[in-house]
Amino acid sequence: MIWHPRPGQRVRVHYAARWRQLLPYHGRTGTVVTAAGPRARPANALVLLDGPDLESVTVPRGNLVAMP
Repeated sequence: MIWHPRPGQRVRVHYAARWRQLLPYHGRTGTVVTAAGPRARPANALVLLDGPDLESVTVPRGNLVAMP
């Protein structure tokens, strides 16, 4: 889980087992474009997903895992 998503950071979207069937972005990788939220700790991050469609989604920071 990432506490402070930073623009340009590589991430993987990870949801709990009970939500994976409902949320189509589980396991997808991408790059953080921007983070927004209350003051110093952003609550959500805009992530540009990898792939041919270059889809951007807003993901809660608790559902992001940092990639090397």
